[in-house]
Amino acid sequence: MKTWVALSGVISLALASSAQNYNAAINLAHKAVNKTEAAANADPDAQAQAGMARPQPAQPMDPALAATLQNIASLRADLNYLSTNSTPPAALTNHLAAAAGGTKASAETVAKLIGDLATAVHGKPALKSHFQKFAQYLHAAANGSHLTPAQLGMISESLEQILASNGVPFADSQAVLDDLKQLARETK
Repeated sequence: MKTWVALSGVISLALASSAQNYNAAINLAHKAVNKTEAAANADPDAQAQAGMARPQPAQPMDPALAATLQNIASLRADLNYLSTNSTPPAALTNHLAAAAGGTKASAETVAKLIGDLATAVHGKPALKSHFQKFAQYLHAAANGSHLTPAQLGMISESLEQILASNGVPFADSQAVLDDLKQLARETK
């Protein structure tokens, strides 16, 4: 019986001791969280001390990429203008010329493409949702030296599908596609 009482006492002490350790661990965790939150709300230097990583400053954009994105945005704006105006904007010629990174297409090819674009795009509001892709294709074709024949074929097929599914007559669509291919050939 004495052994039983002694064993019960030892077990009770062990359980009480482990409960205290558990409570101490919980309190430590709460303190750590409170300290981290206080540091995060205080100042950026405190974040580093609390072990939190600072956000890295944004890397500067590559100038060539920035110019490409700006050119595509300008071409998209020109397409938007063409959809509601039958007269092409004067800037479209400059934007197509600026798209070419190396060899520039002839003025005749660019003028023909612009005229055929105006005919195909004017009065087709459904095309507006495709102008971003259209502008990317124009930019790519103006850099024909960077396109493989397979890529040019994919661009032509995709553009043909976009034009056909949005009510552009076949003859107008083919004229734009032929001009686009000529633009790519001249900029190789």
